[in-house]
Amino acid sequence: MNPFERFGLEHVTTLIALVAVAILLSWVLRRSHGGFARVRTAVRFGLAGLLSFGLVFALADALPIRRLNWLDVLPLHFCDLAVLIAVWALLTRRQIACEILYFWGLSGTVIAMLTPDVDHGFPDSRCLSFFALHGGVAVSAAVLAFGHGVRPRPRADLHVFWLTNAYAAIIGVIDAVAHENYLYLRAKPSQPSLLDVMGPWPWYILAADALGFVLFKVLMIPFSNHKATFSHR
Repeated sequence: MNPFERFGLEHVTTLIALVAVAILLSWVLRRSHGGFARVRTAVRFGLAGLLSFGLVFALADALPIRRLNWLDVLPLHFCDLAVLIAVWALLTRRQIACEILYFWGLSGTVIAMLTPDVDHGFPDSRCLSFFALHGGVAVSAAVLAFGHGVRPRPRADLHVFWLTNAYAAIIGVIDAVAHENYLYLRAKPSQPSLLDVMGPWPWYILAADALGFVLFKVLMIPFSNHKATFSHR
């Protein structure tokens, strides 16, 4: 099996393809009105189905590698929880679910795809499931926000930021008790990542938190006019 080459042809092509799919679906849905309601519903449910199948496949694919325990089937990995939130948001279009998905899917998930924690390239099943799930989350976030128009409310970035910190605090306790490394709170990933330039433990955790705060603020920029309209109303 060939080793994964970061920013090699396969990696860059995959990223470009995901961006193209997100833009195309968002554009189609923005122009779909009236009789195209079924198309909009089909896109949402189709993405939800693909993500659900991908998550089940990823868990099943991990069985021969190591015996899964009860912690492995819980949404303790960031990606696993993001997938579940994406399915929830796609099926219900609940505002809070869509907001969490928007900020998570277009920040942490995108960074994960830029610096993937995989050893082997395509067609390795772990590599395929990694990009299918992470890419599906990011595409779903873009489609709901820019295609379906489920926009984040004013101060949604701060609400999601504090929810993310609360989630990380819970995972930190689980890591300490179970001697695990979910969210990379106890150690950096084995593959090179953005955390490598953020200093040693525990400073890289604080740096990553600060980066998340900035990225959430940046992701609110496309909806600054929406915020002003909301405040006026």
